[in-house]
Amino acid sequence: MRHLAGGLVLAGAVCFVGLRGARAEEPVAPTADEIVTRMMAKNAERQAELESYTSERRYRVEYKGTGGEHHAEIVVRAEYLGSGQMGAGQKRLTVVEESGSKMICERVLRKMVESEQEASEKANRMQMMLSPENYNIELVGQEPVDGVRAWVLQVSPKVASTFTYRGRVWVSEDDYAVMRVQGEPAKSPSWWISWASFDWRYERHGEFWLPEKSVAASHVRIGGDARLMIEYGTYQVIAKGEKRATTTTAQLIGAGFNQ
Repeated sequence: MRHLAGGLVLAGAVCFVGLRGARAEEPVAPTADEIVTRMMAKNAERQAELESYTSERRYRVEYKGTGGEHHAEIVVRAEYLGSGQMGAGQKRLTVVEESGSKMICERVLRKMVESEQEASEKANRMQMMLSPENYNIELVGQEPVDGVRAWVLQVSPKVASTFTYRGRVWVSEDDYAVMRVQGEPAKSPSWWISWASFDWRYERHGEFWLPEKSVAASHVRIGGDARLMIEYGTYQVIAKGEKRATTTTAQLIGAGFNQ
């Protein structure tokens, strides 16, 4: 029995040491600042490799409140020029179509496009960029987004402005890309909005992550609620070294795409 007891104790000790060794080999999760620092480095690499992209977006507003229900929609052509080109790093947004309430188109949707254009300017882009210099950042968990494992960060700006936000950011564990942002503006974007929230989602296009869909909700001071949706459509993405592919109408008809 003594030999048996001694053997069990020895086996238990070996097992315990083995477990400690196995646990010691488990990867240690990076800190919030490490995640964001790596994300910034990967973003710089991706931006350096992105020649340009174009897409056709749809901005829609649904408003319920004073005066009943109102709807409006605009279609916007978006063009992004990468480094090495005139206007590099900025987006060019052009309204090509609008429908519904003219007042909402003029005072809300067109103003949003102007604000987005302004936010793409370098000084404002640097101010809103997620970084340890601009935000207080805390790692609060891990969870999948569309089947991809992600770190979840709680963020709040060190200086509140209309270009910063507070909320949660999901960063891909695979390539340190932002996959989702959910939160609210640090400062109200307009005097007539008492509160607002948003949910931005991104999708992968090759090595690049670009906006897929945005949904925002707000309450208007004069009464009523508004819901804004942006669908970013299909992208034409060109990486450095790729040739721009062009397709003529004649080629489309010849291929049977004449509808």
